[in-house]
Amino acid sequence: MLYHHILLAILWILYGVLHSVMANLGFKSAVRKRTGKYYRYYRLFYTVFAAVSLVALVVYQLGIPGKYLFQPTFTTRIIGGVLLLAGLVLMAVCIKKYFANLSGLKSLYQETPSSELMITGIHRYMRHPLYTGTFLAIWGLWVIVPASTLLIADVVITVYTLLAIQLEEEKLVAEFGDQYRVYQQTVPGLIPRF
Repeated sequence: MLYHHILLAILWILYGVLHSVMANLGFKSAVRKRTGKYYRYYRLFYTVFAAVSLVALVVYQLGIPGKYLFQPTFTTRIIGGVLLLAGLVLMAVCIKKYFANLSGLKSLYQETPSSELMITGIHRYMRHPLYTGTFLAIWGLWVIVPASTLLIADVVITVYTLLAIQLEEEKLVAEFGDQYRVYQQTVPGLIPRF
């Protein structure tokens, strides 16, 4: 069982590393040089690849017998359910807002998708609401189902995301310059300020 837990942690780390490499500006620039006019479909390919590999990883994780680290109670299930639901709602709001850009679907009907800094809606209160929603959802689920396998996934996802936010912030500064710097100084990253 320890072998499966270690392998699970390695696979989640690998998933995060691949995600970051494929989102890296240098990597994307190299892909653009090699693919020419077909680069417009890169985001769509990236999204499909990320989704398929995520499903495969979750299926593997579900196949590992996870030991409960504590016995959930009615109260912990309510708390976990509230966190999970809040996270899913926040994620749904974000995905609805920029699904066409994130998924790569815009590349099917627009030669070069517009790149604008989104600071309306939920982004007026925090810079990374999708990540906040993700944290609420995954940790809420763990409070409901406190399995060791889920804890491994949540820890790796959390550490990876906190590190990836730093890289994403650098990329956004490079892309939007002073406009993003001002946004960084006035709007918090993960915890909203109303």
